Amino acid sequence: MFRLPAGAQRRASFRLQLFTASGARPVAIATQVPGADEGASLTNVAEACASAVWERFFATDAEPPIWIQQVIIDDRRHLTLVEFTADGAQRSVRRPRWRPLSSSDVETLVGRPVSLERGEGFVAVEPEPEPESEYGAALVALLPRPEPFRVDDCMSAGVAWWRRLGRQVVPRRGGRGCCWYHGGDWHVVSRVALRLTEKAHAAGVAFAGTVSYVMAQPDATALTGWEREALSSLLADTIRPDGRWPSGEGYNNGQHRAQAMIEAGVRWTLVEHTVG
Repeated sequence: MFRLPAGAQRRASFRLQLFTASGARPVAIATQVPGADEGASLTNVAEACASAVWERFFATDAEPPIWIQQVIIDDRRHLTLVEFTADGAQRSVRRPRWRPLSSSDVETLVGRPVSLERGEGFVAVEPEPEPESEYGAALVALLPRPEPFRVDDCMSAGVAWWRRLGRQVVPRRGGRGCCWYHGGDWHVVSRVALRLTEKAHAAGVAFAGTVSYVMAQPDATALTGWEREALSSLLADTIRPDGRWPSGEGYNNGQHRAQAMIEAGVRWTLVEHTVG
């Protein structure tokens, strides 16, 4: 049984089998049963797991071991070869790429029959604490590049930096009839959302109670139908960016609304952050 070291960002454990031979690149087989208190899934922490095994067992090797991942779900075995871009100086890997394997493929790579059972000695990993959420203000011009997947003629992927800045100088106000996302004025909605969530925070309202508190405020009840719907979406179906433009990697949620706000030149808007 192998666990990610204590300093890792995530907690994860798995059965680790290592196969070595003189003059041959080692083969590492990581086996996990999802939902069995093993912490984060092998897929989600592939880079951390492969890097930790490389550093601990093969620190003098210039490249990581061949990494085979096995996930056992209802007695079905899902085997994949995971290939990485490796940094030999740091003993770390990144950019995983998965390729399905069969059990015979594994035996060919190892050069002998391999047990594809979970093995013994499993000890459950302590569950990770649930991250807490909070509302915050974000500069719209610095939000990551959206990649809208419900592609309408009015919603292209991303906005160039010069157009982002131009919209901050000459913003678009009001709504358009092309789709819901362009159906109203995000300038108005964002201002109300930021002002009322700050009021809720000052009043000691918890994150979970903020939606009902804000929607009951006079400033919220005075909005138009579309504006109230948009305000509710910012509060309950929050925009959750992953980093900032231009290096931000995308969104956990909310990229269609972010796209509409970038196009409109909205200055600040409400987003959700996790803390802890």
